[in-house]
Amino acid sequence: MQPELIAPYFEKYYAQLKRVIDTRDREFAECFMQGLSPAFMAREQDESAFTELLSRCSDDTHFFTLFLKKQVDMIELIKKSRHLCETFRID
Repeated sequence: MQPELIAPYFEKYYAQLKRVIDTRDREFAECFMQGLSPAFMAREQDESAFTELLSRCSDDTHFFTLFLKKQVDMIELIKKSRHLCETFRID
């Protein structure tokens, strides 16, 4: 994978995400959210963007809110995994 090729599209993803949720049907919105999510990169700016979107959600059971929570959790898990890989030593 070449992250530098897809990185320019991450900001566009965040800019369009709420509009897609509000204007498209749930099936399309879920495909868009999951298929294009940059959460796998686990960058600080991704965590901040998802957290910011989450802070503006009021319905804790809405599929969009649940998706955002999962993305934040996944980013935290990836960051912990990276840390373990970087600090693990076999003596």
